[in-house]
Amino acid sequence: MTPFLLSLDHRLQCDGVECVAFSRANLLIDDEIFAAMQRSGEALQTILMRGDAVYGLTTGFGPLVRYDGTRNDAQGIGLIAHLGAGYGENVEPEVVRGAMLIRLHTLARGMSGIAPQAAQFYADMLNKNILAAVPSIGSLGASGDLIPLAHVVRAMIGEGEVLRGTGTIPALQALHENGLQPCALTGRDALALVNGTSFSSAYMALALVRSRRLLAKTEECTGWLMRVMGCRRNGLDERLHRAKGHKGQEESARNILREATIGNDSEDPNRPLQEIYSIRCAPQILGAARDVLRQSQEMTEQELNGVDDNPLVDAETLEILHGGNFMTQHIAFAADSLNSALTQTGNLVERHIEALVTPALNGGAPLLLAAQAGAMSGMAGVQLTATALLAEMRSHRQQYASSSLPTNVGNQDIVPMGFQAARECYHQTKRLAAILACESLCIAQLAALKGYVGAPPAWMQEFEPLREDRAMRGEIERLAEQILRGV
Repeated sequence: MTPFLLSLDHRLQCDGVECVAFSRANLLIDDEIFAAMQRSGEALQTILMRGDAVYGLTTGFGPLVRYDGTRNDAQGIGLIAHLGAGYGENVEPEVVRGAMLIRLHTLARGMSGIAPQAAQFYADMLNKNILAAVPSIGSLGASGDLIPLAHVVRAMIGEGEVLRGTGTIPALQALHENGLQPCALTGRDALALVNGTSFSSAYMALALVRSRRLLAKTEECTGWLMRVMGCRRNGLDERLHRAKGHKGQEESARNILREATIGNDSEDPNRPLQEIYSIRCAPQILGAARDVLRQSQEMTEQELNGVDDNPLVDAETLEILHGGNFMTQHIAFAADSLNSALTQTGNLVERHIEALVTPALNGGAPLLLAAQAGAMSGMAGVQLTATALLAEMRSHRQQYASSSLPTNVGNQDIVPMGFQAARECYHQTKRLAAILACESLCIAQLAALKGYVGAPPAWMQEFEPLREDRAMRGEIERLAEQILRGV
């Protein structure tokens, strides 16, 4: 397993989240982190002995804050019990792993008062791949991802289910199989482990890494399409994009031009002076998406590296800081913005497919790219799939960040829906990857019909042209997975 060290000066990035999410990394916690946790815990005890009010320890939770909560540890176990709710299919295992890494990273800042042994047990579970079965519905991203994170904590104490293959097994069984006994948690441990943005942040971090690959592939496909169709390249002139001044636009234009000029193919003089917008304006559209991605990543990575629970312990001044750092509003705004950019990219790619299968736009190749038009249907099924996928993307595109629904007896009177926004953003990457797969198949088929000899992108070199109709589902799924993985 690849070592992954958490230290006080470590800055977590989205790529690091993906690395741990999809591999069996050996997560190590630096001794300085345990020392910081110890200082935080000792400061918390001093504050309690002084008689200060501390949310969740001397009070109840949420709107019950006005009631006494001095049962402490029993109160914490009750917190985990009542949050063992939720509904729906389980969260993807890679997201659970990513969320566990992020939870440990924020606790490692040493402001949460959590016991070092509880943090080490959490890391042990991650390293042994003991992943809780977490329901995908239950978080509003308001008081953090309470219900999803609580299911991870339930697994720590030997309750609930954990993932095993395509099903689940009892958490207690998984602990025993890995030589672990259920973890004993204090009330503060319980609250610190559930009161944060880790699942929303995990979904978003993974979506961002995938989105970066998807935009690069879209630019590559656009340039490849232009080569095969002999498109005009005047819309890619560096001077044109420098005049507009957007960093992402200039980058996209360069990427498209690099692919469009492989082999020094000439433009088709029979094409119009100006291409349709989905080709001519691709740098403006994809460049704007690049800039949105950059901004969303900056917001997300700040969330990854911040302290997101409540209350916080200032060990230097011996004060408790009560507030709302558990809100996922930054993630919600970042995810909504990226979702919009991904959906518009889907619109662009779908229009490319329409141009590819239309003789008036593709340079006179057969309708629907059928080698024997009439006797064959060619890429008709592939285009229908792409259109249906785009319809799915549009239906899952909404402003979650401002879709507040008050709950919790008015205590959570405004909520950010960051979990929903980030989860949908992650799922949108899968849909866009499939649309890109459909476009790639169409470009490759057009190249075969035209006898184009220029090299395709590496991931399309094994394509077998359609000489007769065949089922394309497997090829779409294989290509989509390759695109998501960056192969």
